[in-house]
Amino acid sequence: MKKLITGFVFLSLALACPATIFAQSSSTFDYEENTDEDDFENDDVSRTYVDEDGVTHFRSAEQIQEEEFSRDTREEDARRRAESEARLENWTAPVTFGVRASIGLNWLAGGDADTWGWETGFEFSAGGIMSINLSSMLHIVPEVAIAYRMNSYEYTSENITTSGDISAWEIDVPLLVRVDLPEGTEILEDMFIEAGPQLSLNLSSSDSYEFGNYEGEDIITPATLEAGIAIGVGYALSREMAVDLRFYRAFTDFAKKTKIFNNKRSYSTMQINAGFSYMF
Repeated sequence: MKKLITGFVFLSLALACPATIFAQSSSTFDYEENTDEDDFENDDVSRTYVDEDGVTHFRSAEQIQEEEFSRDTREEDARRRAESEARLENWTAPVTFGVRASIGLNWLAGGDADTWGWETGFEFSAGGIMSINLSSMLHIVPEVAIAYRMNSYEYTSENITTSGDISAWEIDVPLLVRVDLPEGTEILEDMFIEAGPQLSLNLSSSDSYEFGNYEGEDIITPATLEAGIAIGVGYALSREMAVDLRFYRAFTDFAKKTKIFNNKRSYSTMQINAGFSYMF
């Protein structure tokens, strides 16, 4: 009986040991498989891409690298375009173009002007204007304008009256330096002063006169070119529009030849005009 019991115990132990070993081996295998699965999942997580909207996309490492390269390329192209546009803006921003029109009075002054009895005439002009902005306060402002002027004279001597008039078309070319007044008050911050040389090229002229019972024309031949200086003050109505009041004084004689008053021609032009300018 003892032998039977002892044999049964040994048989039970023999059967129990392989099952335990098998269970341990199976547990180890499951662990290794789970480990591989975890590694696979971790590997997938490391290969994700989150877009700008926060949506997660699964991508391979090669796809992510290609997308990053493409994004870097687009950003580099955008940066280069921005730099190119900035260089273009830096070149063109200081230069603006516009138009200016003016109307005013003119008269002739000088040693022989009183002899002729020159009276105040009128003038108007219209043309283009360019502003070269050296700084926020300093500007170079060249202009080219077509101008028309008309003057008349009247002189009485020994009860004989001599009268006449002259009209002329010219090209005026002032080259002004404009300075914006510093900000201090609401009025001054929109005002500016300007000054510079001006050339006037005579295109054509005509004149007529009456002397007693005599009449005639073409007794005055204006000089081909006048040179002088212009000074003015203005007010900016807005960034594009401005008004100004300008004074011009020529340093050269208006006429180079006359046929009366013993060829007296030592007189020069003076003008004062009000202008309106619009910058595009």
